[in-house]
Amino acid sequence: MSVLPCCSRCAQLVVLSMATILLLFYQTCCAKHGTSCPSSSCGEIRHIKHPFRLKDDPPSCGLPEYEFDCVNNRTLVTLFSGKYYVEEINYDRYRIRLIDPGVVEDTSCSFPRYFLYTQSFSAPDKDLLITLSGEEYGYKVVFLNCSYRVSDDPRYVKVKSGGGCDFGGYTYAVLDRGDPEFTVMDVKAGCRLKVATFLNWTHGSQTHDRNVSYTDILKSLEEGFWLTWLPVACREQCGKGMDCDFNQTTQQIQCLGCEIFIHHGVSNCGTLSIIEVYLADLVL
Repeated sequence: MSVLPCCSRCAQLVVLSMATILLLFYQTCCAKHGTSCPSSSCGEIRHIKHPFRLKDDPPSCGLPEYEFDCVNNRTLVTLFSGKYYVEEINYDRYRIRLIDPGVVEDTSCSFPRYFLYTQSFSAPDKDLLITLSGEEYGYKVVFLNCSYRVSDDPRYVKVKSGGGCDFGGYTYAVLDRGDPEFTVMDVKAGCRLKVATFLNWTHGSQTHDRNVSYTDILKSLEEGFWLTWLPVACREQCGKGMDCDFNQTTQQIQCLGCEIFIHHGVSNCGTLSIIEVYLADLVL
């Protein structure tokens, strides 16, 4: 029978202790992330779970930045300075669809109530929802009020007048597709910005082939817009400071830079994988 040197046995004990601590940390982390929390519901949003929570849920369930209000059987989330209706949550794809309440409540005008733009989501170190862009998810739309009629730029779409949308002068909506992006240099003389927001474009590639009508824009505004909490899910599954991608085919998060943790066939770089690495080294 071979006897391991003392230093070798001590090293194995240290590794085993570290693996045990990491395993306890992983179990605590899972509990904190809501695996023991029952899902909540409000109105048509039936399955509210981590990272989201209702205001009356236990403090350990969900993230405080993703807390919902339930008002008149409607689910609302506070995003910057506004409260938006939650229309849909897709936990498989890590995305949530919101609607500006002004679009659906102010039926005489259907005008966005809150200002949102790309720069609103420029806080990567905070647990914020991140905007999705491009044809699959949506575009931005800018509303301008002008003292004079704009007839030399087809991007300026006339907003219907009368009712609650009568702001005086001429009001236009500009669909910002980002090709190139609509900037302050594109604002005509005598025009001022009223509001900007996102919308889920429902007309696909037709945007590039024909002029857009205000009916098109209004219909898309009523669909709301998609945001994602993928950076938070990435940190929880891959570790702090790690990057990840979402595989559209497998609908799974793929941790990037995993080669620094891959040993003995371990294929991802989350906390559990680090534990598996230590245990595999013990066995060998």
